[in-house]
Amino acid sequence: MAGEERLEQIVSVVDERGFVSVKELSYILGVSEVTVRRDLQRLHDENRLRRTFGGGVSLHAAASSGTEETAPSPSAPTSEGSLIDRVQVLIATSLDPQSDRALVDRAAKRSIPIVAESLGANGMGPVVSVDNFQAAKALGAWTGNYVRDHFNRQAKVLDLTYRLSNTEARSQGFLAGLREVIPSAQVILSINAQSRYQTAYQLTADALSVHPDINVIFAINDSTARGAMHACRDMDVNPDALLILPFGLEGTAMKEALMEGAAGYCRAGLAMFPDIVAPICVEAAIHAFNHRPMEKYLITPHAILTSETLPQYYTKTNGTWKPNWDTIKRELNLPLKIGPGAAREEPLPKRIGFVIPFSEHEWYQNLTALMQAHAELLGIEFEAVDAAQTLKDDVLMRQRAIAQMAAGQVQPGDVVLIDGSELTTLLAEELGQKENITVITNSVPVFEALSNAPGITLISTGGSLRRSSETLIGPTTEAALRELRADKLFLAVGGISLDFGLSHTNVAEVAVKQAMLRAARQVILLADHTKFGQESIMQVAPATAVNKVITDNALPASVRLDLGKLGIEVLIAKT
Repeated sequence: MAGEERLEQIVSVVDERGFVSVKELSYILGVSEVTVRRDLQRLHDENRLRRTFGGGVSLHAAASSGTEETAPSPSAPTSEGSLIDRVQVLIATSLDPQSDRALVDRAAKRSIPIVAESLGANGMGPVVSVDNFQAAKALGAWTGNYVRDHFNRQAKVLDLTYRLSNTEARSQGFLAGLREVIPSAQVILSINAQSRYQTAYQLTADALSVHPDINVIFAINDSTARGAMHACRDMDVNPDALLILPFGLEGTAMKEALMEGAAGYCRAGLAMFPDIVAPICVEAAIHAFNHRPMEKYLITPHAILTSETLPQYYTKTNGTWKPNWDTIKRELNLPLKIGPGAAREEPLPKRIGFVIPFSEHEWYQNLTALMQAHAELLGIEFEAVDAAQTLKDDVLMRQRAIAQMAAGQVQPGDVVLIDGSELTTLLAEELGQKENITVITNSVPVFEALSNAPGITLISTGGSLRRSSETLIGPTTEAALRELRADKLFLAVGGISLDFGLSHTNVAEVAVKQAMLRAARQVILLADHTKFGQESIMQVAPATAVNKVITDNALPASVRLDLGKLGIEVLIAKT
């Protein structure tokens, strides 16, 4: 695809969705993520979209957020350091205990309050969320009445659910409401659709092939609802015989499906109103910044919408559904004031950060653009990053701390053997100022990092280059290690568990690591907390082959104790 054509397509996709991640654009365009990032920066510089960490935000989406003012021009994102280092308050969603713990730990050390969107975790502040169970229960009751009147009181349900507690509550609430009206309702299948369009499409197609009597499909968000709807259309399922109920009505797609009325599969949906949730999140962030007391749960409103009632809450203008604020303020209860009002007397944070858990969802695409618009109308900088990028930043910060502590283990006169990995490359950078040490390595980045260090005698093992890991492997490398001895080995592996020990993914690299273990008098394992509890394909050695572990403070205390019981010294790098 030619460069200009690609740029136009990026702008078109971003304008349509509000926010699109680098990863998704790479997939859509068939180019590398590096190319996408370069294109996004160019488009940002040309003021055609807003470049954010992890993707791009539409300028049109920000300007049409439904507020009564005009959004200011976006400012360029800051790219130095981690998101937590750049913001005064954070908005995030709980995804898994490990990443939650790391995020909360870092935020607490910097006194950065966290407002939780949709789902919270220990250490986070108020949760901005719809009441998932009660909202879904109301939708289930509506569905029960529809089944009673149109399906002869026969409800056979496909539940497209997800593993998180809030989405599981939606499934449970929907079935509770349905069974209050239709006690005989049957759940034919309840399947984790992984909150993804493609998975929902395939599961729906398979379920209907095996159970053609399914007549009700409940989807925990718009992505799964769209997947189910398109599967039904491709299978020529009669819309009169099947009902799809989305929980969300998050963006354009399912609102358009709802407006098909009797001609489509979607006759009703639960609206969560991102137009309300986004400014509520920003206002809650401002409250948290000023240490103002708030309820633990800021319950945002919901409404069951049909083709008849959707136009009461939204008006379609130039292809975009905009909220009708008069109806919203009259009919719905808001947990915080979000409309324009008197001048604020409280201080405002300079920058608010938002961690996007699912950048491919319309909910988060719209939420990102709407949060940005509301924040910038208040003169607050707004920065959004993918959850994966935030985790990567956090891990890198922890790895740097580990590398610094590891460098402190090296004394003048030491002969050290350094394995190949991102973490050991960071160690090499820390060793650059050392004097009177010898470094043996099979890592090309480690060798390059130390090639100009005058106080270091540098030895390469030689061998065949494995390009994916930039390490030297093979018989030549193993033979060289048989002839060498080191005081300390700094080792890196793919996984560590008490049962399987040290493990790695590549057989040739495993052989080299085992040769390194035999060549060293002391083995020091460098591993951030994400490596523990993981088991790769092939064992390198039992855990007891290690004398010392240098890790970060996100590793649970129970794991540290287990390592100590094996006689392994554990050093914790502070972050």
